[in-house]
Amino acid sequence: MRAGLERRVDELASEHSGQAFAAAVAAYADTLDLAEREELGAILLERAGGPEQAIRHQYEERSWFRRALRRIDGERPER
Repeated sequence: MRAGLERRVDELASEHSGQAFAAAVAAYADTLDLAEREELGAILLERAGGPEQAIRHQYEERSWFRRALRRIDGERPER
């Protein structure tokens, strides 16, 4: 099962990037059963460097995310 899922993720990654890749993966996930979707999620997290790396990427790439974290830490939002 895992090898087939990894192969399909590789195919989707070669055909799409960015939001189109995310949409293609979501459409593919809709065709899977629960166990396969969970395995797909694990594969995607591993390829993203794990949950910590995914959060770090969001932090580095999205200014709204940094602002939200600053608010959580009690800092005044920048204007």
